[in-house]
Amino acid sequence: MKKHSHLGWTKSSVAVAALMLPAIALAQAEQPAEEQYSGDIVVTATRQSESLSKVPLSVSAFSQEKLDSRGVRNFADVIRQTPGVVFQATNNTTNISIRGINSTAGAATTGVYIDDTPIQIRSLGYSGGNTYPVIFDLERVEVLRGPQGTLFGAGSEGGTIRFISPQPSTTKSSGYARTEFAMTEDGGPSYEAGLALGVPLIQDKLGVRVSGYYRRDGGWIDRVRFEDKGVVTDDANYQNSYVGRIAFVWEPTPELKITPSIAYQKVYNNDSTDSWDNVRTSLATPDAQFSNYDKGEFLNGNRVPESGRDRFYLPTLNIQYAFGPVDLTAIASYFDRKQNFQSDYTTFDQSLFTGITLPLFANQRAFSAFENTQKVTTGELRLASTDRDAMLTWQVGGFYQKAKQTSIQQVDDPFIFQYAPALQAVFPPLVNGRLIYDQSTSSKDEQIAAFGQVNFKPVDRLTLTVGLRYGQTKFTINSFAQGPVVGPSVTDVGRQKEKPFTPKFGAEFQVTPSTLVYASASKGFRPGGYNPQVGVPCQASNLNALGYPNGRPQTYNSDSVWSYELGLKTRTSRFSAQGSVYQIDWKNIQQVVGLGACGFQFTSNLGSARSRGLDIQLDYRLTDDFTLQAEIGYTNAKFLDTVFGGPLATVPLVTKGNHVVSPPWTVSLHGQYELSLRDHHDSYIRADFDYRSHQSDLIPGIDPRNGGSDPTLSTAPALKALSMRIGHRIDGIDMSLFVNNLLDQAVWQGYRARDNNRGAVYRSYVVRPRTFGATIGYRF
Repeated sequence: MKKHSHLGWTKSSVAVAALMLPAIALAQAEQPAEEQYSGDIVVTATRQSESLSKVPLSVSAFSQEKLDSRGVRNFADVIRQTPGVVFQATNNTTNISIRGINSTAGAATTGVYIDDTPIQIRSLGYSGGNTYPVIFDLERVEVLRGPQGTLFGAGSEGGTIRFISPQPSTTKSSGYARTEFAMTEDGGPSYEAGLALGVPLIQDKLGVRVSGYYRRDGGWIDRVRFEDKGVVTDDANYQNSYVGRIAFVWEPTPELKITPSIAYQKVYNNDSTDSWDNVRTSLATPDAQFSNYDKGEFLNGNRVPESGRDRFYLPTLNIQYAFGPVDLTAIASYFDRKQNFQSDYTTFDQSLFTGITLPLFANQRAFSAFENTQKVTTGELRLASTDRDAMLTWQVGGFYQKAKQTSIQQVDDPFIFQYAPALQAVFPPLVNGRLIYDQSTSSKDEQIAAFGQVNFKPVDRLTLTVGLRYGQTKFTINSFAQGPVVGPSVTDVGRQKEKPFTPKFGAEFQVTPSTLVYASASKGFRPGGYNPQVGVPCQASNLNALGYPNGRPQTYNSDSVWSYELGLKTRTSRFSAQGSVYQIDWKNIQQVVGLGACGFQFTSNLGSARSRGLDIQLDYRLTDDFTLQAEIGYTNAKFLDTVFGGPLATVPLVTKGNHVVSPPWTVSLHGQYELSLRDHHDSYIRADFDYRSHQSDLIPGIDPRNGGSDPTLSTAPALKALSMRIGHRIDGIDMSLFVNNLLDQAVWQGYRARDNNRGAVYRSYVVRPRTFGATIGYRF
């Protein structure tokens, strides 16, 4: 196994070298001189504006034009075209993996930013996930791979994703409009309309930009009666999105710019995006098919619609002041989010307590109502030198954040004592005559940090970088739970503190004006936390058996990564390429320890992992009419230790050699051909192909050697998604026809699951079936 690991690292390095060497040769052959490749957009991945080809980081950047040309309409579309990054979405929960670094326990492993405001969520309670801006009026999206602990701090352990908003102007007007209509085979219609407009109100002094957008994504999964598959709601899983933003810019003097803004978003999901694959009554019986994907039948048999609402608003104040050789940036923001949704617990509860999955009574139903809130106050102050050609350049700053969260869960199941009457003798009565579980948890994360980064040029073309961040984190939590499954009510208050230190070291060499080679070593971390008490049933039946007679471990500490990366970037007037190889060592991983049949869990620092891989991005204009692009990522991430859930546990949670959930290969290919029907290009044909390979290696959740694993499950099959678009442009208007998922691949992606190891229903998230549509966009 270890030998295979080293072989994978060697193959990765050779692959990058093989692909990059022709790129260097091509760059030198074409001698670009001062000519800049047209696709070399400006990014702020280092907190300063730089051309992508000059940034010594592995970054994917998507301009608004690129997002439109590829038909990107949501965050999942972005990630499918980003090498080394995987996005998993369940009903109202999400998980991001960058270079194999991901976890559903504790604090987030990926930083998610709207402009300069971090909005990622901590795993609190048993629900919730990040929210993401709807893709409409964005200047660009940046995906930074690898830990960004120095400049972006806690939570950017695996990487950082940034949504950059367009700014108002005091000198020129601009606008953007888009409308679309589409039909999904065996599903409902999708449509949208959006408008953004920016104008100077007082020339050179005051400007404004306003945008509004609505989109409906039609459903394709029918909710049916599981007994006879009679339709209850047709195309139930539709989604409505509402977005608005207004931003002003005031420039009282040439040196001072003040930009207040407020953004608002609300997303309504009518029902679950899960479909029931099949039903298995026991390991000894074959599966009984429920949905029939080959015939376009996407069904779920939930008794209760799994609907949800997720809204946020984000006011921000950005002040920039240029005085001589130094730029000052001050930012203050307040992120307020509220998420409500319900999940069907009819089959979950019954299978958990009786081992019988399908409901026993005609009118039986149970559901869990969830409410999650985030209230995040953020402030940051940065100073940066302005002379980029100086021998020494620098930036320093201070950061403060107070993030409050609440998690409320109420499981409503008045039938529990009917399908499991024996429980009535040992369980307390239902809360309010209906609830078997009533939980409320509130927490507060406070962070304060100072950071700095210095770039030194000892000789021409060579730059050395040192970055440091030192902070203090404090986590407090207050939890209350009651109900039959808890036993006597439980109230708990706890706290956890740390002082993280995250350095970064780098070197970059400008081989030619168009070719950059860089190397870096950087550290990332995420804060620790506190485990609230669990009820008496869990203590007696699970914690004692794991070796915790006095209760669960109260606190868990931060985990951390060290990342080592070697990369190259090159460009010409027709070609650009960037690639990197990396190794990431992940220690003291925050992992979930499930507590068996009682349905609860705690978080602990358990084991270590190593991720090795590569990512490559190519962009080549073969002719004036024909452009090709490719993004390729390879990830080999696996655990280095066998991990047990407690001192007396005899069955491991993770076995050494298990792989982190992540498809080894991610590939996106794009081609666009311009048609000259008149004197200039005004029509085009393009194709986009996304591929995610099957992960054949064992992961912890399906390895039969691990406790709590489910060998009846499997990792996701390979995904092959082909989309095509044909369009025509005239006077700033872009009209196009498209088809997504042209091959109509009805495969599940991200995950396949069942309620528990007793459950008979298997659920999957299946990609949207073949969809045809038309788009009209206008930009000025």
